[in-house]
Amino acid sequence: MSWILHLSDPHLGEVPGQDLDDEKSIFEHQPDLETTQRVFLRTLSIMDRFVQRHGRPQLVLVSGDLTFAARDSGFDAFRDLLAQRQDVFPKNPADIVVVPGNHDVVWDEPPATVERYASFLAATRDVGCTTPLLDGIDFDKDDGTLTPEARDHPHLAATEDVLVIPLNSSNYCGIPVTPRGGWDEDEWKAALTPGGATASDEIMRQLKKLRQQDIARISRSQVEALGHYFEQAGAPTNPSDDGRLRIAVLHHQLLPLSTREERKAFESIVNLGMLRQLLRDYGIQIVLHGHKHESSLYWDTIGSGDSALDGPLHRILVVSSPGRFDVGAPTMRAIMLEGPSSARNARIITFAGASAHRRNPSVVDEQTVPLWEAAMQADRRPLTVIAAETAHATYGRIRALFELTNGQPRQNLVCEIDDPTGTDRLPPDYPDVPGTSGDHWLRQLVDWWQLERSELVGRHLAPFNHGERIHTRWGDQVRRAVRILDARADSSRALVQLVSPRETGRYTDDERNLYQGSYPALVLAEFGIVERDSTRMLDCFAYFRKQEMQYWWTVNVAELARLQEAIRSRLADPPSTGRIVTFAAIALWKTTLPRVAVPVVDLLIEEPDRLWGLAFAVAYPNAATATARADWAQILADLPGAGRDEPPRPRVGAHQLRDHMGQLAPLAPTTQLKAVHAALEDLCQQYDALENVDKLNASASGLVRQRVQALGDAVQQALGTLAA
Repeated sequence: MSWILHLSDPHLGEVPGQDLDDEKSIFEHQPDLETTQRVFLRTLSIMDRFVQRHGRPQLVLVSGDLTFAARDSGFDAFRDLLAQRQDVFPKNPADIVVVPGNHDVVWDEPPATVERYASFLAATRDVGCTTPLLDGIDFDKDDGTLTPEARDHPHLAATEDVLVIPLNSSNYCGIPVTPRGGWDEDEWKAALTPGGATASDEIMRQLKKLRQQDIARISRSQVEALGHYFEQAGAPTNPSDDGRLRIAVLHHQLLPLSTREERKAFESIVNLGMLRQLLRDYGIQIVLHGHKHESSLYWDTIGSGDSALDGPLHRILVVSSPGRFDVGAPTMRAIMLEGPSSARNARIITFAGASAHRRNPSVVDEQTVPLWEAAMQADRRPLTVIAAETAHATYGRIRALFELTNGQPRQNLVCEIDDPTGTDRLPPDYPDVPGTSGDHWLRQLVDWWQLERSELVGRHLAPFNHGERIHTRWGDQVRRAVRILDARADSSRALVQLVSPRETGRYTDDERNLYQGSYPALVLAEFGIVERDSTRMLDCFAYFRKQEMQYWWTVNVAELARLQEAIRSRLADPPSTGRIVTFAAIALWKTTLPRVAVPVVDLLIEEPDRLWGLAFAVAYPNAATATARADWAQILADLPGAGRDEPPRPRVGAHQLRDHMGQLAPLAPTTQLKAVHAALEDLCQQYDALENVDKLNASASGLVRQRVQALGDAVQQALGTLAA
């Protein structure tokens, strides 16, 4: 297994204790003082036990501050460390990547000069380590043109699995800052030496402290030079052309790491926006840094750099090295690379600072990060998951989703409802459906779609409903699901299927009927018992080959909730009601009520008494029931087809109602009955004339609506007020 060792901020060499928060009081004659430096070196020394089990690390990445205040003693100690810890470090020094920290550059030397980096380079580059491109040494500080020096040393570290890009964020650390309109150093000297007097050295030192700032910055010319170097090294700049994990190493932090208040000018990288776009453009998946002496792991999400909020987001795992070395506290990390190169998992192991008696490294934290999840989220894909506590809240978010894209179809849309309570009521933002009475209309539709035996389906007047397929066609699948879950609560076989693989036509295997068969949009539903928050729950998962979301998702969910309750209540040990999750391979957003909304007058043939009640109402108006009046009102509002692409065409209900009136005509030969019967006869003849027309044009729709209006006028004349 390949792995990477991340070290940072050891501050080796001669370091005053108080400057690194070691000890505030030093005992005299105490050579074994426990310092952060001792803890760091001791922990590294016992990492050989980890190496014995896992092999040498492919790479060691050191994110700066080898020394303190650019002291040579620290650089000397780092060189010694490389020689002494050959049992832990890679054999090839080029596999040791080191970037300078703010303590590794000489603040009194100008940026982009050899003098500024001389000691750092002697301790790293001169012994073969990989270092970043340095301003003024490896490239022209103005245009990023590479120098001959850049070609003599490595500035990328590469293995079969990993490409490491070191960056220098310390070139401007310690430079003097002059506020806009303020004095430079010479002007201060002149002001402080009136009459030719000389300002004291102490005054100038204090002035220097005021003007000198610890500025973290990635120069633009370094970015240009990096592009040139990639080209020279033959490394693909485009991450899609390179299957290796990409890691960037720099010293300074990207974002705040704790709640600690920072009372410091230039606390963060001053051109962080440019740096983050660089990380995105180069496809960086992990950033390692130090500087703040804070142990941290977090995701940084980087947008496209423009104002488009719906663009793909690039996620980077940011790993901040501890850098504050105490016994038992986080001290260094191993990054273990697991999984295939195309879907990399990073197991990040954080080791505790070792005490004097320890002989094996102690793990203080370990977690595995699926980097491939971040890569998937960076792909340009439509939002696919909508979740909310209730069906009504989920529906509101579905509406908002499709409003973003003007109702364009979406693929692979998953909708989750935590609590199915209230699925038998229309959401408050459900579109108006003329002629409906709200929740009553929803329940009426659900009742029909879940009928175990439908007159319309049985007479081939409707291609199918769901209940016949669930309860009758292939046996009672609800009962089967209950038996399976009672026998084994963890079974995944409690499936309710609505399509048979052999069903190419309605009931035939004739290939010519391949496109003539009846294929429900709802393909199957799965029910399973899960334990969530110590509570047993029955979840429902339903798959749709396609699903209309504005009108029909609500109906589908109400059906699923009814099935879920039918199974839950019949279990020997009924669990609580769990989630409902719908999966739509193709999600559609129609602006009119779909054809699958069966006309109200056809629904009533499933209840013959109510259909007869309509005929009796116009035959004997004084005895008309409230139910009959309400049914007439709903039918007459439904038949014009407001809210649909065209007027609905009942298959049998209107004709059956007409026949009932004809049977009553000899018994109740009233003028009102004859007028209603004649108007309905005229409407039925119009339906018959259009039976073989697949889609009505405006003229045909107008003819239907004229006859519906005539029927409505006749019924109104017979019954007066239709409201119950």
